[in-house]
Amino acid sequence: MASNVIQLPPRPRQDTAEPEPLAFYVRVGRNDHAELLELMASGERGICGLVIEAQNLTRHRELMAETTRQGFHLVLNPKTQPMALVGGHSPTLAALPWGLDRHHRPIDFEGDEGKSRAAQIVEMAVDNKFSQILGPTHLLTGPNDTWLRHDIDMMVWTAEQIKASTAEIDLIYPLGVALDVLRNRAERQALVAALADAPCDAIWLKIENFGDDASGDKTTAYIDACRDFHERGVPVVGDHVGGLPGLGALAFGAVGGIAHGVTMLQNFSASGWRRPRTPSQGGGPVRRVYLPSLDILLKPEVAQALLTSSQRVRARCGCRDTHCCPHGVSDMISRPARHALYQRAREIEMLSGTPQSIRAAHYLDERVRRVSDDVASIAGLSSLTPELRDRFRKKQGGVARFRQAMAHLAQLSTPETVAVVPARRRTGG
Repeated sequence: MASNVIQLPPRPRQDTAEPEPLAFYVRVGRNDHAELLELMASGERGICGLVIEAQNLTRHRELMAETTRQGFHLVLNPKTQPMALVGGHSPTLAALPWGLDRHHRPIDFEGDEGKSRAAQIVEMAVDNKFSQILGPTHLLTGPNDTWLRHDIDMMVWTAEQIKASTAEIDLIYPLGVALDVLRNRAERQALVAALADAPCDAIWLKIENFGDDASGDKTTAYIDACRDFHERGVPVVGDHVGGLPGLGALAFGAVGGIAHGVTMLQNFSASGWRRPRTPSQGGGPVRRVYLPSLDILLKPEVAQALLTSSQRVRARCGCRDTHCCPHGVSDMISRPARHALYQRAREIEMLSGTPQSIRAAHYLDERVRRVSDDVASIAGLSSLTPELRDRFRKKQGGVARFRQAMAHLAQLSTPETVAVVPARRRTGG
């Protein structure tokens, strides 16, 4: 008896493949390797890649090997941006192959000297199995900055060195400018036009005076400005961006990924790089505790005081995800790095899992509205110290205005373009 079942051919791969998830890159600080190794060992897959500073290769050797083995992107940061400013230059950076005993000047990136520095950066990337390089660019004052033409030349020479090496390395253009420059349409379009001459596989926007503490006005301006960079057809990533502004840029399709540090480097200011260095007072930056429901990072002692101020605060703001913090609040305080990275990865995954057509509305309802409501609830508690009460009342007003600005943006016409999302690394090493 003949079968009446007709076997259909399999659907083409491109029809069944899932879209790339929104990207989350972590900028690795000098002392972040242990927490990141622990996070990887737990099976975390919400991270797209790690950015390693060139002066820390030896210290992060084990982390770099594990990053490559697990198939995450490994991104080399050559640190050329701080190296060109009097306060950013340091003896440690001077010791890099492309360093000098003074801060860099444009003449150091001309002709054979520039080509030599490009070759040294690519050699370090190849020897250490990096999959991506932040190109050797510099902070700009605008489209007429002397550095811009040198940066474009350096991108060309770096791309040539990558091609000659036959290594599979993506070249990223890190564009560093002030928000005022980005908001100026004429200056922004001049930068976009100039970048057309620079070979790159992605553009990372590192915008001074913007980040996790940005107002609604700044965030809507940032989202609008990012869209001009879509015409290049390569992924656009918001660098040094976290919090509601970073998630908002993802939700509205302005960027395809964000990058920031471990509870730090979630906004950007170069003011310290522009001032002469002063002797270190010791201590270093303190790891902060992330409270997702309030969209805030607090010093451990402040977080402890808040979370133990009442059962109501503990229930509303304490971590109840046992995969993240099995012991709740105590783990939030004692393991703030793991908690912050895990929660950020889940926030980005939630946006990735929402269709682009309703992503902005979902972000407004599930993140912005809830944060606004929770901050208002906490701000009204009598159990808070006067300092915390003042802080949250101020934040309450800021979040309310942020919510209004984002809601207004969502009511405007649907954007014509959406940022390309960075592709995940396809193979381990």
